[in-house]
Amino acid sequence: MLKFLPSNFGFSNPFGLDISDYSIEIVSLGNSRENPQLLAIGRKTLAPGIVEEGKILDKENLGKIIQNLISNPQFGKIETKKLIFSLPESKSFVQTFEIPKELAKTETLELVKSQASQTFPFPLDELYFDFQTKGNFGFLVAAPKKIINDYLEIFKTLKLKPIALENESTSWGRVLIDGMEKTLLIVDIGAKTTNLALFDGKELKLSFSLGIAGNKFARVISDKLNIPFKKAEEIKKKIGLSPEMEGGKIFLILQKEILEIIEEIRKIENYFWEKTGKKIEKIILIGGSALLPYLVDYLSENLEEKVEIGDPLSKINIDISEEKGFLKETLKTDSVLYSTAFGLALRGLERNPKKEGINLIKESNF
Repeated sequence: MLKFLPSNFGFSNPFGLDISDYSIEIVSLGNSRENPQLLAIGRKTLAPGIVEEGKILDKENLGKIIQNLISNPQFGKIETKKLIFSLPESKSFVQTFEIPKELAKTETLELVKSQASQTFPFPLDELYFDFQTKGNFGFLVAAPKKIINDYLEIFKTLKLKPIALENESTSWGRVLIDGMEKTLLIVDIGAKTTNLALFDGKELKLSFSLGIAGNKFARVISDKLNIPFKKAEEIKKKIGLSPEMEGGKIFLILQKEILEIIEEIRKIENYFWEKTGKKIEKIILIGGSALLPYLVDYLSENLEEKVEIGDPLSKINIDISEEKGFLKETLKTDSVLYSTAFGLALRGLERNPKKEGINLIKESNF
């Protein structure tokens, strides 16, 4: 049975909560948007059968894990009931559209509804959606009510207060774009999907998901070498795209899978070039599989682009004197796993987080 979180929680900035099929990340920030200070950070892996493809299969267990992580993060302390969360990118529908110059502002909502009805594979009354406009450009995000309501139900049981829900790619842009970039592509290579988000300046222009990622990498190694999946996962993480280790055998197995991702990146590059005449200036990798050895080198060589691992800590003030245990190790190797959670927590530092960008639950009474 779920227990309520303590009612004496403080009322500081909302924390960021990122829930995927395989893990939960939590980040709490303080101070200001201009000088954010890390207050708490933590991560829990999820057993199979709790969340699958963004859908909650076991509310009881997921609630207990969230409650435990909030009460006992690996570093710091969560002192608020308020949170900002996201859905997996593959469960969010993103659409950009042009707004006719002659269209009156009062007609914009009807245009948005028309776009959603024509584009998204759900009836409008089964979706939560929100949109933003800038000049003649519109940006629309939607997600199934059934999936979102299951999360809201857990938060309500735990007496948590969700302030905002946004798509993951918006969070990535907030934490990884430094304001100097003109056009960049963020590539999130997770366990089950690879998500690609194209930004022009700080504006998200395109979001796309494909089913090639870390689990498939390990499964192919397992099949080709006739070894258990767990052993294949270990080999994948140790060798990656090394052309020399194990005589290049693992490299040749993984190369075919990586080339499919490269092909999708090239399609996006070509599409954006034909539409705008702009080239992608940098590719940023995030997600657990972004850490595969030699992956950055391989992508850089084949795409002839600048490719780098994302650094979600680049905008965060961390008191090194408090660095210890879990935090120290996280800063060294795994900070990229918290990219979404850091982006969500940064939104929590805004003056009005509820209205700062896309919010799929802005009308929610939870």
